[in-house]
Amino acid sequence: MTIRINPRKGVRAAALAAVALSLVLTSCSPPPASSGSGGDSLTIGMVGSTGDTQDPYQFQGSTSSSALFRQVFEGLAQRASDGSVNLALAESIEPNDTNDVWTITLRDGVKLHNGEKFIAEDVAESLRWMIDPENAFTYATQLDWLTSADQIEVVDDLTVKLNLAEPFGLVPEMLAMERINMRSIRNGATEEKPEGTGPFVLDSFTPGQEAKLTRYEDYWGEKPNIEHLKISYFTEQNAVTNAIRGGQIDVAQGIPFPEMPALEADPNLELLVSDTAAYPIIAMNASNAPFDDVKVRQALRMSVDRERIVSNAFGGYASVANDFVGKNTSCAPPSVPQRKQDIEGAKALVAEAGAEGASVELVTDGAFPGMMEMAQLIADDAAKAGLNISVRKLDVATFLDRWLEWPFFISFTSSPYETTAKAHYLPGGSENGTAFDDAEYAELADKLYQTTDTGEQCKLIEQMQTIEYERGGYLIPVYGQQITVHRSNVKGLEPDLYGRSAYVVTGVTVE
Repeated sequence: MTIRINPRKGVRAAALAAVALSLVLTSCSPPPASSGSGGDSLTIGMVGSTGDTQDPYQFQGSTSSSALFRQVFEGLAQRASDGSVNLALAESIEPNDTNDVWTITLRDGVKLHNGEKFIAEDVAESLRWMIDPENAFTYATQLDWLTSADQIEVVDDLTVKLNLAEPFGLVPEMLAMERINMRSIRNGATEEKPEGTGPFVLDSFTPGQEAKLTRYEDYWGEKPNIEHLKISYFTEQNAVTNAIRGGQIDVAQGIPFPEMPALEADPNLELLVSDTAAYPIIAMNASNAPFDDVKVRQALRMSVDRERIVSNAFGGYASVANDFVGKNTSCAPPSVPQRKQDIEGAKALVAEAGAEGASVELVTDGAFPGMMEMAQLIADDAAKAGLNISVRKLDVATFLDRWLEWPFFISFTSSPYETTAKAHYLPGGSENGTAFDDAEYAELADKLYQTTDTGEQCKLIEQMQTIEYERGGYLIPVYGQQITVHRSNVKGLEPDLYGRSAYVVTGVTVE
């Protein structure tokens, strides 16, 4: 049965290639003998972080932790693979007429992994922890419409009421963010080892090495076909490539693009290509020289050969971008000129800023395909404009330990626009590595979060993206595609708008 949230307010829909801001809520040769899985088992391989924990509210926002949390924990709502917002632990999320009181009704009969019933108190405790400033939850800005723990009211075991200080129209969208998970720390469960409600139970976990999980037989939703799931973590993309080629893993996330032709020719492997809102972006911290001068930021953007990045860094699995976060809304892009390489123009801006010969270090963990190649191409082009860029690669944990502190680094985006705006472009945002603080942008964002009129939302987003293009702190040269490589006997993986194709496995079978 399809359930709609407040249909008279304007329901938001999503398309496959771009997330709409409307909202509809709905419940040849055999593999090598060394293959890690068979029949009832699946092994996923990806670059991991030694800083990962079992706590869904950990500081680091690594893909390896996202893959783990996806199996063990759930939100009240969630983004489907096509971008739509679906109900998860909530049976309904309904506003009053003025959008300042939201009532959440939970599904009855949902069980935690310890067998206890999942109740409203678990929701309240989770939300209160996330918004508590003392906990410094990385993604708390997505919940800044909840300004006090007192606004979270437990009505009964299945009902939570959010009494907001002012109207907010995008509560379900924010609750559907990947990191807004619910947990329980009652009856022996702790913050270090909380209980979840997800389709798999965590049996063992070694950060940076592996996680072993077993299907939860009392799961409330569609049970996975796979009984045993293992996530193998590697330090390098090349190691992931070798593991999928050698049969040690069944599914690979994060394969370097130059490897694709050889892997595609392997009769034991198949490639799943997804258009995606998940792609790397280059953050220039405007609180640090030389990027405190908008002329330098614009010069770097002008120096880049975007077509060369598409072909050389991403192997053609990308399209040219234009320095605003896109591919994550169905709204039309802003009417701004497409930036093309202009070395002479970039030189002139560098000279005007007095930044000739400035030296900066571009930091990355190289955790995603194309990152290192893109970084080096950017450095090569910048040198022609008079900027000296050195590229430094770190392990994932070291890189994330100083998240948002690096003056110049490769970040990542993977969210719908309404959450991207909060995270990347508003002060205090969990991804605001550019130190962007623009009064006009903030005013437009405030209007966006107040309105439920989809036409008005698109007008506001167009203006916000124009500001990103004109004076933002990101260089966004390309929109990459995501490629998941899997063994031919793995069936049921699906394209995913948010880069999760390798680890959304509910409908997956291994023949």
